[in-house]
Amino acid sequence: MNEDFPVHWLDEIIEKILKRNESLITLATGKTPSGYIHLGILREIIICDSIRRVLEEKGKNVRSFLFFDSLDAATRFPGYIDQEFQNEHLGKPFSYMPCPFRDCQCESYAHHFGNNLSSTFPDFGIITEIIWAHELYKTKEMQEMIKVALENTEKIKEIIRKYILPTLDDEKKANFIEMQRSWMPVMVICEKCDKIQHREKDGTIEPNRVNEYLKEEQKVTYSCNSCDHTGELSIYSGRLKLNWRVDWPAKWALYKTTCEPAGKDHSVKGGAYDTGFELCQELYNFIGPVTVPYEWVRLGDRDMKTSKGIVFTPKKYLEIADPEVFRTIILKTNPLKHISFRTEEIPQYYDFYEKMEEKYFSEVKGGESGNNELQYIFPLTQIHEIPNEKSIRLPFKLLIFLSQVQNILSIEKLYEKAKEASLSENFEESITMEQFKKLIRQTTDWLTTVKEAIETEKNNKVKNEILRKINIFTIPEEINDNILSSLTDTQKEGIKLLKNHLAKEEHLNSDMIQNIIFTIANDDLKIPPRKMFEAIYQVILGKKSGPRLGSFLSLLEKQWLLERLNI
Repeated sequence: MNEDFPVHWLDEIIEKILKRNESLITLATGKTPSGYIHLGILREIIICDSIRRVLEEKGKNVRSFLFFDSLDAATRFPGYIDQEFQNEHLGKPFSYMPCPFRDCQCESYAHHFGNNLSSTFPDFGIITEIIWAHELYKTKEMQEMIKVALENTEKIKEIIRKYILPTLDDEKKANFIEMQRSWMPVMVICEKCDKIQHREKDGTIEPNRVNEYLKEEQKVTYSCNSCDHTGELSIYSGRLKLNWRVDWPAKWALYKTTCEPAGKDHSVKGGAYDTGFELCQELYNFIGPVTVPYEWVRLGDRDMKTSKGIVFTPKKYLEIADPEVFRTIILKTNPLKHISFRTEEIPQYYDFYEKMEEKYFSEVKGGESGNNELQYIFPLTQIHEIPNEKSIRLPFKLLIFLSQVQNILSIEKLYEKAKEASLSENFEESITMEQFKKLIRQTTDWLTTVKEAIETEKNNKVKNEILRKINIFTIPEEINDNILSSLTDTQKEGIKLLKNHLAKEEHLNSDMIQNIIFTIANDDLKIPPRKMFEAIYQVILGKKSGPRLGSFLSLLEKQWLLERLNI
């Protein structure tokens, strides 16, 4: 590694980790399972997973955790959750609620949405251990962290005050100081109603904070803001939870976390990173992790928000594209830059990936070496072991075409077309029929997603830009009579001449077809080639334009094409 000029931004993080000289390196990420978890969470998880891979390659002992914060309370629910369920469970920790879907056998609300995310990890090549907060808080080790926090309440308030007050105006400072008078760093899950907080009609959140810590008895007293129950609980009851600003440093210390990425909101002045480090060091005598602040992954121009139901899930992504491509999107982008993920740009994402793959196999496998970023990234994008030779890959543009002619060609004929286009003798060994069916299904689902985006897009400029990038078409099963009657006799004659030319050719290729059309228009019919092209498009697609015609016709089944041109 060149210390002055790292090959990749990941190297800078790894260098900081290695300087700590730890025998066991611990990587951590976290997420609240408040609903379907959006694709953006994979940014921090893939960063950690890539760090793990590099460090293990160096012979280091590494463990990786994902903390599901299942004891976080529902302050709101996504719109797809039944209103009756919302009314009953608002204010409870997510692990204390049943699954919101009646026909599902999930252990809890938290498990339904947490498992929905973690079930995709093998597909994305992610190796991490899941830690559920509701189970963690039942352990003696975490309960001791609660005890330390209760015994150092004044110190915690002082540290938080030091970081928060400079970020507030005078009015908010006064309110904050007043709130801190009775503030305790621990919340209680009510024994009677299972709620940990109450939401007032004006939207104000009132947590069930500890009223008093009875040190000798190792108990706390509390009052429930939802049902007005008052009670007394042992700090080892499993019903206590640390305030979020203390919870994070407590887990850092408990697991000796070496590195934990976090979204940009935690990295602002006075944010969770600032307070977390000092709390971790002062309360728990641990230095805290290497920080990796990162910008959001957006869905187009919108921020994704799990609790508000603005999501595009990892599962949905896997239905429309390969996981290696998404790992590439994450790794090629510096964490401090936001990513606008757009489904309509998946062909461009594939282009980048395929160029990187080509470069890797031509240089690295060819014996060349050097500080090349793409050479560095490629192994980290892979889900399986890298083969010795570049695998046969069908271009995404070809898959887009084949997916749109399924109504006129059988899957067997589509497979033959793909085999012809690959020019490979080992095609059937590299891409089996089952794998091909999966590729077609995946591309079809992607096209459906893009079409839905186009239909819902209100800005015509944006809509036209999407259509400009992607050749979306439908081949009608029959030619409309109105189209036939709109063609001139000259155009009909040109189509007959094209049919006769193509019938004589054993194999159709794009350049040959393109040249035949120009020759017919210029030499035989003496008309502008545009008129000839428009006529052919109308007969095939029912409209005057479409994909580049020579390439388009060469990929169609010859017998079907000749029958279609028989007008």
